[in-house]
Amino acid sequence: MKKLLPLVSLLLIQPAHANPLEVLHWWTAPGELEAQAILKEALAQQNVDWKNFAIVGAGGNSALRVLQMRALSGNPPDAAQIKGPDIAEWAKMGLLKNIESFVPVKFLDKHLPDIVKKTVRYNNHYMALPLNIHRVNWLWLNKAIFDELQLVPPKTWKQFFIVADKIKQAGYLPLAHGGTAWQDSLLFESVALSLLGADKYRQAFVEFDKTILTSAEMIAVFKKFKQLNLYISKEMQGKDWTFSSQMISDKKAAMLFMGDWVKGMWHASGKVAMQDYLCVDVPESAGLFSYNIDSFVFFNKNSNDLENSNSQTFAHTLLSREFQNNFNIEKGSIPVRLNMDMQAFDSCSQKSYYDFNHAQLVPSFSQNMASSSYLQNEMNKIISYYFNNEEVSAEQTVKRLSLAIRALNK
Repeated sequence: MKKLLPLVSLLLIQPAHANPLEVLHWWTAPGELEAQAILKEALAQQNVDWKNFAIVGAGGNSALRVLQMRALSGNPPDAAQIKGPDIAEWAKMGLLKNIESFVPVKFLDKHLPDIVKKTVRYNNHYMALPLNIHRVNWLWLNKAIFDELQLVPPKTWKQFFIVADKIKQAGYLPLAHGGTAWQDSLLFESVALSLLGADKYRQAFVEFDKTILTSAEMIAVFKKFKQLNLYISKEMQGKDWTFSSQMISDKKAAMLFMGDWVKGMWHASGKVAMQDYLCVDVPESAGLFSYNIDSFVFFNKNSNDLENSNSQTFAHTLLSREFQNNFNIEKGSIPVRLNMDMQAFDSCSQKSYYDFNHAQLVPSFSQNMASSSYLQNEMNKIISYYFNNEEVSAEQTVKRLSLAIRALNK
């Protein structure tokens, strides 16, 4: 493992004695664990002890439930993984530290992309510390299967279904899919973004425009989404994303819609991009980038000087160039810091980094970047119920989804 270079002295205050820094997160899968180890080592080099508070399951929802219980009892951790609009929800309650109290605003303004600044600010103040950027709208392919069947990566949905049928006829599972509600929602998001385009996607899932949510175009999106159910395994219903990812790795399935955190898992097992697997745009979504930004918040506590210093060290470690490089290679994501040298990253990450800086960016609603986690959970349930039940129509579902959003988004 690479050693981190010393940080700029302006941005580093080392504590006199090691002190535990309790951090709640949901990094529990291969790739995530390796990335977490890099952070732990980086902090240890600066005399800060990472006190691990990892919660498994439900795409982070389990962790948020535990965090709510801890916070309500008056005993929150020092820091926690919170992202998107949830940052504002916690900030409104007055529970969060202002990041600007221990990281210079000029430094944050200089080194973070505008879309990231917007995501982690509340009332024009930095209330969360961004860590990385994931692209959600990826289609991953098992290269061996595509080579064996002499298939070309699909660029349109028509091509996708032709390819999926050929894969099915050859005896392979066309589409690996875990089948939990948030994974169904991620799959739907990929279809929705590609068919609606960036503007109508934002109107529907960021601005919650009823006209778009209940339109004929949205009904068509749901119907296209339902077609994908023909190519998944019912035995995977309810399985975690790591199981579907492993099916690609084991040559048991040919395609997977998933964010690039899956690449961290494959990297941990020795798989190599463009040799073992391919990364391509979701059909008909070239030039579109659905983003998920991991971030940490820090809680207002009766902190002593040592704890404040630990928070500061933690913050500046996360934004150092060396850490951003090492961590994101393991995690499968791209650096959140501007003007990074991407030569050490694989071609999938290099494409992601380029696309982030040139494509149309939209927040991933399936990854809680466009609404509160509570609203998102209800949306997930509606989308997943439609996907897994033949008796429910697309027309019924768009009405139900629109009504739920209107009722909960107040």
